[in-house]
Amino acid sequence: MVAALLVIQATSATESSAITPDNPGSADVRLTINSLATPSRAISPYIYGMNFFAGSSLTNPVTVDRLGGNRWSGYNWETNASNAGSDWFHQSDTFLVGGANNTPPGQAVLPSLQSAATNDRALIVTVPIAGYASADTSGPVTEAQAAPSSRWREVIAKKSAKYPGAPLALAPNKTDGYVFTDEFVNWVEQTKQPGQEVFYSLDNEPGLWNHTHQRLHPGQPTFAELRDKTIAHASAIKDVNPNAKVFGGVGYGWQDFVQLQDATDKVTSPSHPGGDQSGELHFYEWLLKETAAAEAAQGRKLMDVLDLHWYPEATGGGVRITENDNSAAVVAARVQAPRSLWDPTYTETSWISQWGTWTGSPGNPGPVRLLPRVQRDVNDFNPGTKIAITEYNYGGTNHISGGIAQADALGVFGKQDVFAATFWSLYGDSQSQFASGAFKMYLNYDGAGGRFGDESIAAATTSLDQSAVYASLDSQDANQMILVAINRTAAAKSTALEVTHDRRFDLAEVYQLTSASATPQRVADIPIELVNAFLYTMPAYSVSTIVLRSGADGDFNLDGAVDGDDLAVWETGFGMASGASFRDGDNDRDGDVDGADFLAWQRGVQAGAGATPSSAVVPEPASWVATIIGLAPGVRALGRKRAVCH
Repeated sequence: MVAALLVIQATSATESSAITPDNPGSADVRLTINSLATPSRAISPYIYGMNFFAGSSLTNPVTVDRLGGNRWSGYNWETNASNAGSDWFHQSDTFLVGGANNTPPGQAVLPSLQSAATNDRALIVTVPIAGYASADTSGPVTEAQAAPSSRWREVIAKKSAKYPGAPLALAPNKTDGYVFTDEFVNWVEQTKQPGQEVFYSLDNEPGLWNHTHQRLHPGQPTFAELRDKTIAHASAIKDVNPNAKVFGGVGYGWQDFVQLQDATDKVTSPSHPGGDQSGELHFYEWLLKETAAAEAAQGRKLMDVLDLHWYPEATGGGVRITENDNSAAVVAARVQAPRSLWDPTYTETSWISQWGTWTGSPGNPGPVRLLPRVQRDVNDFNPGTKIAITEYNYGGTNHISGGIAQADALGVFGKQDVFAATFWSLYGDSQSQFASGAFKMYLNYDGAGGRFGDESIAAATTSLDQSAVYASLDSQDANQMILVAINRTAAAKSTALEVTHDRRFDLAEVYQLTSASATPQRVADIPIELVNAFLYTMPAYSVSTIVLRSGADGDFNLDGAVDGDDLAVWETGFGMASGASFRDGDNDRDGDVDGADFLAWQRGVQAGAGATPSSAVVPEPASWVATIIGLAPGVRALGRKRAVCH
């Protein structure tokens, strides 16, 4: 009898069209999610990155690590010597390998390469292109020893330029005076694990070479120099691995993007087909156009990703927000600052908005809108190029305001189609705990690997100055939607959420990042009794990850298994004529609990049990309810375990 009951057939209640949400009621802020407004867009997995994560004491997961910064402009992969530049007396030494001498080629890269493979992270490796790499580890380089001199080895894009026909060696010649880019990349490609994702960055902050590395590159870099070196070294990398992704530009900030820090050959062209506007990024526009021409000539993509570094210039009370200053004025500016990545209605207080993106005339501040601005450049001058931000920090990383800004930025990166992003810790791991907590709100909110979804969907707030919201679907689990909601204010905010989707949700799991802890905390679940609508109170200065769950057929306690515990829920609710919810056993969500809902439970058990037996006994309509009730205790006993109802 039990086996027979398990194969009762019924029409599925699967929802396939838009479900209009109820009105959850009045609130301070209203968040609206609509998965059907526009097609969902894949979120790049590489936006959740950090610099030098291998060896970090931070406990958040990351998806990409980066080896970058000033040290890598003069890195000699053959000997592992590098130069500190103006960071430390222009010293050449073994810093990148922890002071070890006579290390094998590539040793400064190897630990991060291995760690990335072990932990399923991508790795960004910086390829020096400024012209010279450290020749020794003999300490400070004097002004008289500036390149070219015996303290340096010349960096050449392709080994064939000096040794026609010679193979790329894993054990390079350390005494010939040259370091070859293609040979370095070949070493990486031969050393990494099969299928491991490694990206290549063309040096670091070239607009500052003659400031940070006066001994390596004494002269002011030019537009033409960067174009030629970008094309030459990208070509060398692609010769080794045609599928490698190359990051170019790698500018330190606004003045690098605009004019390569006042390069002698700076231009104010090309012009956009739709007309120029204030705040044009002339160097990046020109670089995109010039590389596009080289790509057309070579018949292959050379610069796959246009890279930016973004340390906001926004201030609060005259203090730059990137400081770990957590006074009220700085906090207020910091939690708004990520809006400059995209928001046309927000104008920060900074010299960029005053003189770079002015409206009407210089001195009249205008929105920065960094990512849409760069995307327009890409679309007009080299379509298909991706965007990365491989250094950024919003300050306050030891404070909830830094956690809010970090979480906001991660949400923007996903929504604005950024390809890769890597946080730079300005103040060390011990002072970056709230930034780390923000990463967990996307990558490990529940301490068990719970992650934001991989598809971005439309989400909006009625009050951008008070809040932000990001929404996602999980391509591997159609029964959930994951939101990140942000309260930018010092007061708790009642929040009304309305979700337009093609299925109904039954429960909201809630995780919070607040000033009380840099580790996400789970709080009480919210039953969703209305149709895809509910009220929630966001704590003051907080980030909330909200996981909306829709029960599979018969999973009335929403524990992921359809069994006797769910039958007990249905049996308790059986007979409710109105006001019933899914968690009462109302599988078809029509307000009552009846035999049709039992059949849904049966389908769920059957789906978990495997194939349908060839014979079945189906009760006559007049007797089916009695049959179900009579069999319920026996069926329930099959799967009895501790009832869980979150």
